[in-house]
Amino acid sequence: MTAVVPLESLADREAFRRRRAAVWEQNVGYWLAGPLRHVVDVGDYIVNRAESACLRARRKKPIVIDMGCGDAWFLREMLKHRKDNMIYIGLDSTEIFVEHGRAEFASEKNVRFELVDLEMPVEQRFSADLVVNSFNFLELCDLDEAFANASRFLRLGGTLQIATIDKTYLLFAVSRGWEDFIQKLELYERLPGTKYSFQPIDLGHGVSETLFYPSVLYSTEDYLNAAYAHGLELRSYKEHIFTASTVPKIYCHFEFCKIRRE
Repeated sequence: MTAVVPLESLADREAFRRRRAAVWEQNVGYWLAGPLRHVVDVGDYIVNRAESACLRARRKKPIVIDMGCGDAWFLREMLKHRKDNMIYIGLDSTEIFVEHGRAEFASEKNVRFELVDLEMPVEQRFSADLVVNSFNFLELCDLDEAFANASRFLRLGGTLQIATIDKTYLLFAVSRGWEDFIQKLELYERLPGTKYSFQPIDLGHGVSETLFYPSVLYSTEDYLNAAYAHGLELRSYKEHIFTASTVPKIYCHFEFCKIRRE
């Protein structure tokens, strides 16, 4: 039986960041080995929507930012569609992911990876046509600054594409049975501010006993408010239902358009 995973208030951001760095150091090997559950479930949808956004950009080589690129699965799939017909920039705060991306894709002339703290202001301007954030915002303790960065990266009319998981199912994923789930729902109401936990990695056939990743319980309201505050307007929203899976979840996909400058 898995251990009880606590639900906590995100009051001490530095403590959260230290623990997040520690768990990524532990699970990076698994992340690089794959296959990752979210990629298996909705990776094709994310890539297809990204391809549509690239076509809308009407540029020969649209600029694509992969925000929280991880093992670069998104680039691997996009190269099947675009190859030399895009400029890709992968950003991540975990050095091993950046080094791995640089090594694997060293021969790709329009690809680069940069080590970036997405919770700090990034003043670099990319004039990107598309920013893709696949399950990265839910790991960050400063959603407002992360959205500010996403907006800075985009040109006017550009697209921010987000994939995340409904907060109720993030709660369910860290609950050990129905009683524990009810207790966490009560905590979700009572604890002040933003809540988080460290969720066991979904292995597909069960959950890991030793590997975890950060899971910040942002609401749809949080995403919409942060987007609007930084010049982004909702273009579309889509859900994918995987509630019959070993770890039930509903994936949420937002697409925003940049309508004004920061």
